Amino acid sequence: MQTEEMRRFEQLDAAFPDYHAEMIDGEVCLSTVVTSAHGNMVLTIASQLLAKWFVMTEVDTVYDGWHGKTLLRPDVSVADPSYRGTQLKQFPADEVLLTVEVVSESNPENDTDKKVKKYARAGIAYYLIVNPIEGKCLLYSLPEGEHYRASLETDFGKPVPIGEPFDLALDTTALYTY
Repeated sequence: MQTEEMRRFEQLDAAFPDYHAEMIDGEVCLSTVVTSAHGNMVLTIASQLLAKWFVMTEVDTVYDGWHGKTLLRPDVSVADPSYRGTQLKQFPADEVLLTVEVVSESNPENDTDKKVKKYARAGIAYYLIVNPIEGKCLLYSLPEGEHYRASLETDFGKPVPIGEPFDLALDTTALYTY
């Protein structure tokens, strides 16, 4: 069932295709086209996962528990490789294993606060925040309610270990600060 907020959001999103739009609790968040630095960091992380996982960028992520008032477009979403070849317009959050957000300079609190709660509530096993403002990565895991029970902070240049089912350490040596 589509809510009135979601219908209006989709109209706004269609009217401004050059903007990155998301809706969090009924509030529309618009940002301009991402910078080359932002895009480079997205590619740095995504490229390390492509060989073994289904990796998506900027795909509409939905979850029934957000009650039709939130639609997120993570910079990177990772799901089981069995999804390769699918062309879903909206991807269910409960099938996402890892989300990655590269913090934007214009509204960092969306990535570092609001989305933490949303991704945890949706049960996404891992949420990685790449923060070029601080030169750090913060990996959340073990979602419970609107929180994650575990987190690990690393500086750019140090590996970010991600557990089951990934069992890998992301290389962050190519990441840099804004």
